[in-house]
Amino acid sequence: MNDDWDIPVRVKKKKFQYAPPRRGIAAYGYNNIIIGICTIVFFLEMIFPQIIEYFALWPEKVIYMPWQLVTAIFLHGGMDHYLVNMIVLFFFGAELERRVGGYKYLEIFLVSGIAGNLGYLAFCYLTHSPYPALGASGAIYGVMAALAIIAPEIRVLLFFFIPLSIRAALVLFILYNLISMPFSSVTGIAYSAHLAGILAGLYYGHKIGKRPVYIFSF
Repeated sequence: MNDDWDIPVRVKKKKFQYAPPRRGIAAYGYNNIIIGICTIVFFLEMIFPQIIEYFALWPEKVIYMPWQLVTAIFLHGGMDHYLVNMIVLFFFGAELERRVGGYKYLEIFLVSGIAGNLGYLAFCYLTHSPYPALGASGAIYGVMAALAIIAPEIRVLLFFFIPLSIRAALVLFILYNLISMPFSSVTGIAYSAHLAGILAGLYYGHKIGKRPVYIFSF
């Protein structure tokens, strides 16, 4: 007789949360949908440049055009601005969506973008800057910050050839934006929006990181 059979064994089973299959346009992935919207809007900007007057973030107009807090996220100031943002979003956004699911990813992206715009408005009101802002950078920094907390094992290539952990890269980006913020009017870059977006992303990263997330779609 084998005594091993007399030893009680308790088997722990992991609990998984199964997401229902995506249907309709959501089946393409929310990150891809956002990239598609930004692409369409960018080409509309070239055809109808007056769009910027109504949908970019204007410090003096946002009070009676509050939709600018959202619409400015999907506008871009030029081909280089658009391409860089979309390339970064393509990699980081897709990875974050894969890890947290489509709805939570969409929430992180939009809240980080709005937080970035609010951060820029605060900077404008403090410095009396009248310049408008546009772009998805605040939202993208939020996506990256959330991913840095959730998946610190990810490594990135800074300037396409310097390997760094995603957390080390995020720290460098924070320092760069803090140092550069006083020169926003010279460079034309909304560093305050980047920093506010990072804060929102860090909040979500810590919130999600406190519990395991298992999501499978078939």
